[in-house]
Parts: sequence; structure tokens; C-alpha cells
Amino acid sequence: MIEEVLPPTRNVGTAVASLAAALLVIALAVALVADPIVTDVERLVVALLGALFAGTLIAVGVVLLRGHGALLLDSAQGRLGLGVTRQGDTWWLALRDVAGLAVRPLAQPGKDTIERWMLVLGLRDRPEVVLAESDDRGAIMGIGERLAARLTISDLSAPGAPAASDTTGPPRASAHHQERFAVSRGAALQGLLAIFGTSLVAVGVIAFTEVQREPVVGFIFAPILVVMGAVLLAVPLVKRFARETLAFDGAAWTHGWELMRWRWGHRTVRATEPRFRLRLLGMRGGMLELIGDDGVLVIAAGATAHSRLDLEGVAAIPSRFSRSSPS
Repeated sequence: MIEEVLPPTRNVGTAVASLAAALLVIALAVALVADPIVTDVERLVVALLGALFAGTLIAVGVVLLRGHGALLLDSAQGRLGLGVTRQGDTWWLALRDVAGLAVRPLAQPGKDTIERWMLVLGLRDRPEVVLAESDDRGAIMGIGERLAARLTISDLSAPGAPAASDTTGPPRASAHHQERFAVSRGAALQGLLAIFGTSLVAVGVIAFTEVQREPVVGFIFAPILVVMGAVLLAVPLVKRFARETLAFDGAAWTHGWELMRWRWGHRTVRATEPRFRLRLLGMRGGMLELIGDDGVLVIAAGATAHSRLDLEGVAAIPSRFSRSSPS
């Protein structure tokens, strides 16, 4: 039997807003279809696009109401489940790999000012996973104590508790090493962004074809819709077909993107002994963070338990740079 240790987070306000927007789209589509001036072809296009938009918004609202981010315990099989984007998208961890819980301060690299407090799950040979985050240290510590008692695991924040490092070992001693990887299929929000992007491009093109009858809509709104749609559509396309690169030159780490001959988005931080942590961001999926001395690199954003590079694979990325890894 699977026990729900931490209930899922439900964004009721956003879900209601999404469902209300869906009703507005349906009302607008019905009004346009009923307009006698609109041709049969235009009625068909409006009805299809309206149904597409409304269906997508309803799907988002339902997912938000169901919630995400639940913490599950399967005592029979000795595993702990971390919910990601929705029900059924769960990253399962063997309890023997869980070192314990700890409260960590969150501060900008190179600064001593504590901005927030994090409750993290310590894992053996993998980066820590951020479970909760708040400005209230007492609240975070209370959640950590309750979870530690409920899961019968160590509270790593307690005096004398064993340390759980959030690194996977120091980087390899080679002068330069680079890894390539891609979240690819199954990335978070990939389908929704593709639908919205395609719909906006289609609406923009249709509006531009009506420039003679509606010049304001054709010249002003059509280009904006096309550009917005292209931007939204580019995100899942890049996530699907491009690859991420992570390189270490002995002192600095560089993250970037590549697609065939194109290279872009390179960002570098210095860290001879980097710290890694995993974040689970609800509907946005999970990501790996590399904390350097002068900044943070975001790696493999949008990963889920069902993506091609799943969360287990993302958690294993730092181990590719450990000294114990083969050359």
C-alpha cells in the first residue's frame, strides 16, 4: 500500500482562472461562428482553434486541481516517491539510498546574506533534492522534523548527525571534459507549449489574410500573434531536438546548447569544487543546479520521470565528472 506522506500542491486560483479563460474562449468562438458575415471556411477554422484553445486550458486547469509534488511512501517495496508534474509522474527512490533530511540556507553565490531556507532530501552518491523552500526557518525545520519522524530517516540538521554532501565528488583532474545530453521527449509542458504556439501562429496567419477587410487586426495583431506563437513553439522544438553541453576546464564550468552546427546560450561559472542540487518545480518539471562561486547554472530543465533523460539520469550527470569516472 502506498502512503501519502506529503499531500500534492494544488493551485486552485490558477486552475479557476484557466477554466474561466476556457469558458471565455468558448463564448468568443460561439459568437464568431454565429456571425452571419463569417464564411463557412472561417467558421470551421474558428471552431477548431477555439476547441483547441479551450481544451488545452481545461486540461491545464484539471492538472492544477489534481495537484503535483506529492511525497509518497511504499513501505512494501522500500521506496520513496517524489511527485513531479502530475499524478503518475513520480520519481521513485530506494529508501536505502536516502541519507536523511536537512535544512539548508539559500544565498547568492559569493554572498553571506541568507535569502531563504530549504528543506532538502539527502541522497547517497547523488545531489540533494529540494523538497520545500520558505523565508520562515522555523516552518521549514518543523516540516523537516515531521517528515524525518514519519519516514524514520535521519534529521541531518541535528547536532552530531552524519553529513550528507550535496556533491557527487570533486571534478575529475583532467584539463578539459565535456558531456552532452538532452531531455528530449516527455519534457514538462512540451505538449502544451507546442499546441499554444501552433494555435497562435495559425490565428496570426488567418488574421493576416483578412487584412483587406480588417486592416487593424491584420497589420497590428497578426504579426504579434505570429511572433508569440513562434517563440512558444521554439521552446519545445529546441528541447526536443537540441542538446545541452556541460564542460569543465579544471576551474570553470560552461553550459550551453547545440543543434547541428549552431551553438548558443553559453554561460560560465567558476567552481573547482562545485555543489549540485535538484529542484522539482511542479508542472515545469525538474532541473539540476550547479552552484559555483560566482553564479548558478541551470541544467536539464523540464525533466520528468517519463522524459527521455529522466530525473534519475539528470541526477547522474555530476557523476560523469567525478575522478572515479573512466577517462
